[in-house]
Amino acid sequence: MDSLCQKCLREDNNLNIIRPSENDRVCSGLCWERDLCNNHEWGSARKIGNRAYKGAKVFFVFQQPDGKYTLWARTTVDSTNVSPRRQLTDHEVGYRFWMRFSPFKPLPQDKWVKDLRDIDLVGEQWKQGRYRFITTDKETQLERLIDGVVPGKLAESPAVVLSARETVISVNLASTIYSRLQRAAAYEGRQPEEIIKEAVAEWLRSRGA
Repeated sequence: MDSLCQKCLREDNNLNIIRPSENDRVCSGLCWERDLCNNHEWGSARKIGNRAYKGAKVFFVFQQPDGKYTLWARTTVDSTNVSPRRQLTDHEVGYRFWMRFSPFKPLPQDKWVKDLRDIDLVGEQWKQGRYRFITTDKETQLERLIDGVVPGKLAESPAVVLSARETVISVNLASTIYSRLQRAAAYEGRQPEEIIKEAVAEWLRSRGA
């Protein structure tokens, strides 16, 4: 049994999947990750924002048993907020908005980029959720790693660089509101900060600001 299968086999992992059998030679389980290479799509419970657009680069990773990550495929966004190509299973009901990717195959295993930390991928600690938006610099860095170009040194700690147009504000939320925000963010695979930014932007647009 491949050691990477252990996460799916554990009963206490709280994953919303159909688990494979320990005797499988080919995985008989069901999860979105397994379906990615067949139908090239990913679901969301809420409308997908405009940060995901046609032609945007996408990198796929899985978490290793030691908590680090392996980059195993790349593609681009084909379309967003579309219907799924297939009949949804019970554990997918409620995901009405789907992102479709340009057809792709996993990279050859000798091209997989292993032992990546969350900071190597997204520039910060990856606390929760299944996807993150990254900068163009990170895109370039990941592509160079796939091509076998190893940088002299990867960043050891998060670095946040704000443009001249960005301002940091502090907002106090009631604990009940923040708990609901965290649950919503985890459900959508996002950080709470992203949802707050999107909500503010939509509120301003609705008022013509």
